[in-house]
Amino acid sequence: MPIASNYTTPSTWAVATYHVVQQLTLDYVSGQCTATVGSFLSKEAKDAGKFTIYTQQIVLEGLPAANADPKAYAEGVLVEAQPADVTSPPYANRYAFAGGTIVE
Repeated sequence: MPIASNYTTPSTWAVATYHVVQQLTLDYVSGQCTATVGSFLSKEAKDAGKFTIYTQQIVLEGLPAANADPKAYAEGVLVEAQPADVTSPPYANRYAFAGGTIVE
């Protein structure tokens, strides 16, 4: 499911509000997955067939359970709030969508 969150894109400062996990890579050796997230100006823009205004890869610690949907796992982790004791995220954009909402 897509993520609704206001995200200011670094390249243009345009605010993207609708984000879709487009690709997911699972690394069983390192215990991480990498989500490629495409950001659209809005849901309406995506529905109209417009291109993303920004795409980024976000490294997520951990892997989905054996019988879990990997995409749903990644979406859930992407919207998790940044822990209070983490002042410097492990990766530059790890909490880019913290506080976002998973939508249809």
